[in-house]
Amino acid sequence: MLLRKPPRLCPGDLIGVISPAAAVEAETLRRGCEAVEHRGFRVRVGSHALHRHRFLAGTDHERADELMDMFCDPDVHGIFCSRAGYGSGRVLPLLDFSRLAQTPKIFLGYSDVTLLLNAFVQYAHFVCLHGPVVAGEFAKGFSERSLTHLLGLLTTGIGEPALAFPTTIHDGVAEGRLIGGCLSVLVSTLGTPFSLDTKGAILFLEDVGEKPYRIDRMLIQLKQAGKLAGVAGVVFGEMSGCLGDNNDPALLLSIIADIFAEYAYPVGFGLPAGHGGENFALPLGTVVRLDTIEQHVCFLEPAVE
Repeated sequence: MLLRKPPRLCPGDLIGVISPAAAVEAETLRRGCEAVEHRGFRVRVGSHALHRHRFLAGTDHERADELMDMFCDPDVHGIFCSRAGYGSGRVLPLLDFSRLAQTPKIFLGYSDVTLLLNAFVQYAHFVCLHGPVVAGEFAKGFSERSLTHLLGLLTTGIGEPALAFPTTIHDGVAEGRLIGGCLSVLVSTLGTPFSLDTKGAILFLEDVGEKPYRIDRMLIQLKQAGKLAGVAGVVFGEMSGCLGDNNDPALLLSIIADIFAEYAYPVGFGLPAGHGGENFALPLGTVVRLDTIEQHVCFLEPAVE
């Protein structure tokens, strides 16, 4: 599969901010937009970004239409999500992936937005960025190193050459296209037309606030669905709040080791991306090298053109 890369951002470019999932607080969004502007970009908040429909930021059609409009607007150079929460999956059947494929743009978000990121990689065939959201990290602040990494990806396609993780579960080295994101969200696609194609990929998995037995259940579901058999390698995030009552990683690590015992590919744990920690941005759809001997993920190509 040949993936296109979105055009890089330049100073003064217009960023469209949308809410494809849950409703967002106006003041938090305002602070986040100011932070984006402080980095040299202009911001246009979508007309439905602050809407509320039950627990969502507007109806499914409003959120889907706004996403499509931002991609089709030639004045908008990148699209940042205000937040995630819940609701991205509801808009997937309403999107025109063939139209999206014609206008690839930087698309940034994570958590529930995992659904959109991987759908764009898989069905619209362009690279997306798994990373900070406007009413989250931008509004509340994040480390200078992770911010510099993100800005590098946005403007040159190159941030940190590699990201380290502390724990090896299976030794090995593998290369493949990086896909994945929030584990509980990915599991929700099984049995749907938007189920993740993991064949030959480096699969990134992370989550927040899930008890170890729930992580076990979700990984077993992925395994029984055949999603772990054909991957090139797997790397977990820091799994914030998923270590159990005593915050000891031993239980979760033993669960992961057991589930992946029959596979020969490399498996690592603790990549500082996703919920908790520094949330370094990851260019989904690009080729990376997972090295669990040296314990890092190395980025092998730029994220933008």
